[in-house]
Amino acid sequence: MSLALILRQWLWHWQARWYYLRGNTYRHFGNLYGDQQQYEAAVDDYTRALSLDPRLARAYLDRGILYWRELDHPRRAIQDLTTAEELDPTLTEARFNRGVAYQQLREYDRAVADFRAYLAVGTHPHWREYAQKMIEELSEWVVQPG
Repeated sequence: MSLALILRQWLWHWQARWYYLRGNTYRHFGNLYGDQQQYEAAVDDYTRALSLDPRLARAYLDRGILYWRELDHPRRAIQDLTTAEELDPTLTEARFNRGVAYQQLREYDRAVADFRAYLAVGTHPHWREYAQKMIEELSEWVVQPG
């Protein structure tokens, strides 16, 4: 591998992280001020980060959360959250958030499956309690096979 290629990869790596961190900043200000433009700027920066480093799982996770929670694009969220979990199976919050996105789409069987999967591995007490509550509430809407 040539030195030029190594330097280019190194530069892309750090540029990707810079865009990711800047996206986090936009997201913070979007949360602080309820500013939709800040959320969209965060998505743009996460997308730039991923164009430079498509293996940056946390950027998929954070963009996915923005898609379902702040921008009302649950289908896009599901794609990103699935990718985040595939790239880094330790990101258990991807499964939880994907369950919420499925819930928004009224795909309750998939939401319940994701909440159950989160309960098998997730450790955050608040999100565990929420997942359990959603399983109980949504189970009446899930069509049982057979």
